[in-house]
Amino acid sequence: MGKLSEKLKSFTAFVEHFCTVLFILMTTITFFQVVGRYVFGRSLFWAEEMARFSMIWIAFLGAAVAVSQRAHTRIDFFINLLPSMMRRYVEIFDSVACMAFMGLVSYYSIGTVHITMRNLSTGLRVPLSIIYVSLPVSGVLMILYFLIEIYNLLNKSTCVEVLAND
Repeated sequence: MGKLSEKLKSFTAFVEHFCTVLFILMTTITFFQVVGRYVFGRSLFWAEEMARFSMIWIAFLGAAVAVSQRAHTRIDFFINLLPSMMRRYVEIFDSVACMAFMGLVSYYSIGTVHITMRNLSTGLRVPLSIIYVSLPVSGVLMILYFLIEIYNLLNKSTCVEVLAND
């Protein structure tokens, strides 16, 4: 899993950089929109939409990156009270349940993507499916990260070792 792991780390770094670029773009566009509106009395008709679309992609891709880093908020007080073997099984069940949920979300969001292919946004005049496709894309990424998490949990002797390596 060494080469695959390195490629996945590179891909995750790419997603993080892409989110950073989107954030800078969103911030810059919003800044110029505010300056244009309040200083010059003119606004860019597409700026609000572009900022909103960037934020949507940042949120969903950021959620996938957070799964890869086990950075989502968790209440694990009771899980930590369990013996290490039981804790590992609970962690595996948790990852499987999350993976199943993301599978359902991704599957059912594909229909929305197909429906919105013909609808254009009002400002940018781009298909709305560009926005809605962020859901299945991030869902598939999260499923991949959950699979890796399950693999790591199954191949470590205790859950503590897995958590210590993250």
